[in-house]
Amino acid sequence: MTEFAFEVLGVGAWGPRFRNWADLQAMLAGKPVEDDGSKGPKPEVIPANERRRAPLPVRLAVETSSQACSHAGLEPKDLACVFVSGLGDTQLTDYMCKVLAGENKALSPTKFHNSVHNAAAGYWTISTDCMSAANSVAGYAESVPLTIMEALVQAQAEQRALLLTFYDAPTSPILRPLLKNEHPFAVSIVISPSKLKKELTQVESLATMQASVVQTSSAWPERNWGAELQACYEQNPVARILPFIDLIMGTEQHLAMPLSAETSLNIQVRN
Repeated sequence: MTEFAFEVLGVGAWGPRFRNWADLQAMLAGKPVEDDGSKGPKPEVIPANERRRAPLPVRLAVETSSQACSHAGLEPKDLACVFVSGLGDTQLTDYMCKVLAGENKALSPTKFHNSVHNAAAGYWTISTDCMSAANSVAGYAESVPLTIMEALVQAQAEQRALLLTFYDAPTSPILRPLLKNEHPFAVSIVISPSKLKKELTQVESLATMQASVVQTSSAWPERNWGAELQACYEQNPVARILPFIDLIMGTEQHLAMPLSAETSLNIQVRN
């Protein structure tokens, strides 16, 4: 069994009522957070012309990625990254299906360009001049553990810090009976191998953890956060990152996430 010792160096967050890491911590702790009425972030890292054309999933991913890198005190261009959306851009999928099923099959070039699954990673790496590897994952219900596993293996093999970004936007109304997600949600996390942390940044580590894959089935932990966070956790594949956030905050010490029917990704906090 291979074990991965790693540090969490920074977090970014944007979703229903929360606009950053501090807001998300407050909501998870049951504290009130006022809704500023924003329908989506406007990440300054994307140039204005491109930002106006960027769809909501891209803006969610880029905003939290920028927050996490700033929190970690690391330059975005120096980090390899792994982006994941469990649902993809269902608004654009709906649009393209409707156009192609109609008489005028001329798709908008901009919308077609934005429909690819790695659109968010593309906007991020171009906007930040990042030339490092940028992977885009899709794993539906297992999106979170698959992405964490992907990042841990890469961080260990290359001995480098990585940016992980989890993001999904509300589902297109026509698909909502099947995919019930109603809220925008994004969280980004910067990790590094534990023995590399001191060489990277002077920022204090948020948590030290150890992960391993075990041949045991597991179920997602039950939570009762209430209101929007609970809806995200139950409906949004990437909001399954929230129990991992509990580990970072220190409210939990161990987490088992299902990787498959017979394997689990186990993560525990190390003191």
